[in-house]
Amino acid sequence: MRFTNENGDTMTLADNLTLHELLDMGVSISVCEETDPDQQIWLAEPEDEQ
Repeated sequence: MRFTNENGDTMTLADNLTLHELLDMGVSISVCEETDPDQQIWLAEPEDEQ
């Protein structure tokens, strides 16, 4: 599983991670259509632990 951020930097993680596990690791997840990347469909960010 490869992720690319807005700056074009990439990171590779294990392919068997779930979205919940990624959130637990502190990864923000934004899902959008390739044809319209400005139209955000779903956004999840890690909860602040206090």
